[in-house]
Amino acid sequence: MTLGTSPDVGVDSPLRLQSPRLSLGTYAPVNERMSNVPQTRQFDVIVVGAGHAGCEAALAAARAGCTTLVVTPNLDRVGFMPCNPSIGGPGKSHIVAEIDALGGEMARAADRAALQVRCLNTSKGPAVRAIRIQADKMLYALAMKEALEQQPNIQMCQDEVTALRTTDDPDGRRRVVGIRSRALGDVFAQAVIVTAGTFLRGAMISGEGRVSGGRAGDRADHELAGSIAGSGFKLRRLKTGTPPRVDARTVDFSASEVQEGSSEPIWMSRDGLAGRIEPLGLPPIDNYKPFARSGWRPQLSCFRISTNEQAHDLIRANLHRAPMFNGSIEGIGPRYCPSIEDKVARFADKPSHPIFLEPEGWRTTELYVQGMSTSLPQDVQDEALRLIPALRNVRVTRYGYAVEYDAVDPSELTQTLETRRIGGLFFAGQINGTSGYEEAGGQGILAGINAANSIMGREPLVLRRDQAYIGVMIDDLVTKPFDEPYRMLTSRAEFRLSLRPSMADNRLSQTAFDLGLISANRAAEVRDEQHLVDTSIERLRSQTVTPSPAFTQSLEEAGVEPITRSMSLYELLSRPEVEIGSVATIVMEHFDSWLDTLSSRTKDLIQEEVKYGAFVVREQREVHRRASLEHRALPDTIDYSRISGLRTEATVKLTAHRPRTVGEASRLAGVTPADIAALLIHTTRAEAAIL
Repeated sequence: MTLGTSPDVGVDSPLRLQSPRLSLGTYAPVNERMSNVPQTRQFDVIVVGAGHAGCEAALAAARAGCTTLVVTPNLDRVGFMPCNPSIGGPGKSHIVAEIDALGGEMARAADRAALQVRCLNTSKGPAVRAIRIQADKMLYALAMKEALEQQPNIQMCQDEVTALRTTDDPDGRRRVVGIRSRALGDVFAQAVIVTAGTFLRGAMISGEGRVSGGRAGDRADHELAGSIAGSGFKLRRLKTGTPPRVDARTVDFSASEVQEGSSEPIWMSRDGLAGRIEPLGLPPIDNYKPFARSGWRPQLSCFRISTNEQAHDLIRANLHRAPMFNGSIEGIGPRYCPSIEDKVARFADKPSHPIFLEPEGWRTTELYVQGMSTSLPQDVQDEALRLIPALRNVRVTRYGYAVEYDAVDPSELTQTLETRRIGGLFFAGQINGTSGYEEAGGQGILAGINAANSIMGREPLVLRRDQAYIGVMIDDLVTKPFDEPYRMLTSRAEFRLSLRPSMADNRLSQTAFDLGLISANRAAEVRDEQHLVDTSIERLRSQTVTPSPAFTQSLEEAGVEPITRSMSLYELLSRPEVEIGSVATIVMEHFDSWLDTLSSRTKDLIQEEVKYGAFVVREQREVHRRASLEHRALPDTIDYSRISGLRTEATVKLTAHRPRTVGEASRLAGVTPADIAALLIHTTRAEAAIL
């Protein structure tokens, strides 16, 4: 099968320039290769599911040049936000920046569909600052579906996958050859990416009620779940939850704290920063007009309220009716997003917990009650909400519920997200035991890239822990046991200064260009930006200032402490209290206006590199120190039971995971430094014997 390429699918796609009137424009014609596909039912890649993982997986595979079929039970749910109507936040926006750098769609869709944009952790350093976008959930899904429909090499089909089709390779390893679906029957492919979310044997639970389903309005998947289990994959039972939604017309906003969006332009995507995106939008309905804000873009407000002792007492009195406490739920829920009943039980000393009322769209009165995730009975939900002053007359439009579902044990996966048991089969998203749209999207794009790489005979893409938050997440998943759904936190990244979101393009855009995921123009844009930053920093190093009455006066006017010795402008900017705006003023007064002519983004990048340069150098030293172990390969044929000095627990862990490198082995839970020493002695002797 001859494979084409599509190197210019990035910034020049018609999707980037859609008008706010929601015109879908002219669809790109299906290319010649795709026109012949239905006759043979043969694709390069099949993606099962069209949630956040599935969308990014399909787009990545198609942009890399693979004919791609997306099969999903409901084409109206492509890119759907079943839970919170937001993208980003601490740790999560870091992943979104990397998806964007790799040519993914999540940041662009969020920028287009934004209701409100905020920067969080602004009092902290740039490594942990985070963008959070409240999105119109229907416009977000529309933007994502439009991206798939306009992307050459993609076909979508509303159908249900009932089984995986596999065969045995000559070497005895099983390999996926396609899927079986209810309407299409057998469809063949060289790679299959399963992004089944919470649908595998999903059950929705609220109080005493339990019904089959992956989310409200969508039924569970039992046949594909049976096919995966029948293939020998180890499965785990996990749980997630969602809060109630309420009618904004029944909320007393005077008893809440208003949280407005940013008054300064903030964009998640590079296309947004470059002015290549026109936001999708609708005029807000009358109920929201007092809370709508215009400026650089129209925005809606969110509102902060909190629970109280009366609501906590009610919840405690009904814990026997809560499925998490009465044994109705077997699955383990997310530690970092607990239900309100879990918070009340675990933190009995806390008199209140924060709640945020978040709009779900421009043309709806529904508010998402962030922080009130629950599976309590509906009558308890009603009463608990109405004990909060702002919600004393509230009407619930949708009640909260828990979802219990099957997830694949991530020890079944390699670092590429290909399964160990079946070649060509990839899993991505919540099926791997993660939570969150962003975590799903990050896995999806990597699975799509590696599916394409495997078909084209290219080297697999494994993102290192010092290279990307996506790399941290996947390395954590495949090497460390997690009982609860995995959520990305900035604290999980040991090299987070090097993984600043602002540097995502620098770290990943060349890889994206090499794989055909972004255009040549965009890759050059990233290189030119970094060149400008580098030359500007060198200029700061070369320009020296000395103590003098005139210069001291300039410093005082800029709010900067006087200097007592000659120093470069680079050294001056390195001082903790000095901001680049002050340095730009000083440069303009005593040199010329070159620094003030730079864009605000460029100046921010310069300031970050100057302020954190020494710390980043220190991090890089540690990266290099670990590199010798990280890249030292371990043979697939190694028999860990025959290694002298290796403890039993380590033998079991290493045999089960089959790490590719010594570095990967060192991060496995239950493997100690002494075990690694024994492993190194064994491999060194084996290498010497070969020589």
